[in-house]
Amino acid sequence: MQSQNTVAFLDSIPLFSGLDAGVLERLCACSKLAYYASGETLYYEKEEDPYLYFIVRGGVKFYKVDRYDNEIFLYHLGSNTLVFDVAKICQDHCFICYANAEFTQDTELLAFESVGFRDALRATPSLMQRILKESFRAISQLQCIINRDVVFDGSAKVAHMIVSDLEHFNALRKHEIAYMLHIQPETLSRILKKLERNGLIEIEKNCVIIRDEIALREIYE
Repeated sequence: MQSQNTVAFLDSIPLFSGLDAGVLERLCACSKLAYYASGETLYYEKEEDPYLYFIVRGGVKFYKVDRYDNEIFLYHLGSNTLVFDVAKICQDHCFICYANAEFTQDTELLAFESVGFRDALRATPSLMQRILKESFRAISQLQCIINRDVVFDGSAKVAHMIVSDLEHFNALRKHEIAYMLHIQPETLSRILKKLERNGLIEIEKNCVIIRDEIALREIYE
């Protein structure tokens, strides 16, 4: 289902809140609000896609598939997040998606036509500043992905996720966490037991409680 959003709705979103009414109207004119169910696909790798997306509420995972049809998890984005794609902001044609994007929960999504969004961006320095901040967040996330997949061992991956995203960690099932961290479920269980045994965390009703954040950080910093 898709619907037109309003200036008031855009103004309620932190990324766009406080912008001039004229700018919000331009953004409304080039956008639509869509709703997706958990498990639906936003786009597939190598598809052409002319939209820039903002997750109002919900979650999306990004992954690739290797030549043996194995899923390789890249990262997850949650509510109130821009799906940042520098090519869609800087260029003037349709773009090939670099990964698959699938909804992990029921999601409310804003889809902006890239051309219209770029026009509003170029004419609005305050919006440009906000998008630059989002780009820095995306770069930071990329650095975390590199550390996670190239530098971190299993314990460092688990400790980092607990410290940086405990709410998401506790919301997921153990096999989902293992999938995201590229480790085996049995390995995850062993690491959690060790962290609990050493007094760094406590596990209560299948939820992790941090007891020593400094020691957890020392595992991956």
